[in-house]
Amino acid sequence: MPTRPRIGNISNPSSLDELPELPPHLQMLRDDLQRRVQARRVRHYLERELSHLSGNREIAASVRLLFDGQGRPSENLSLKEIVRFRQKIETDIQWMEAVLIELRSDLGIVRELEDAAMDVASIQHAEEDR
Repeated sequence: MPTRPRIGNISNPSSLDELPELPPHLQMLRDDLQRRVQARRVRHYLERELSHLSGNREIAASVRLLFDGQGRPSENLSLKEIVRFRQKIETDIQWMEAVLIELRSDLGIVRELEDAAMDVASIQHAEEDR
């Protein structure tokens, strides 16, 4: 298999101190791009997690099975079936609460990152104004 010639030496700096200083307008573009990439990652993660969330539909379907078309309790359901439906609904609620806790945790982390980025941007802006 033929290989193409290398474009150049591509290496990642080991720290941010080794990055060349960018003009302010390029630095703003770079920061904006970083925010967009991070937002895209978070959005992709949330979409993947929320795709598993069909809990509302499942709970509604479970509750609908307990009632007939007029909203009256079904006459043919046994006590075991009712208990099984209740347990399934409780399990679905616990699962949704666990997902909610995880999402709140992720939101807290994203907010911390956003606050830190805003602090750095305000410090850089204050230094540029001097």
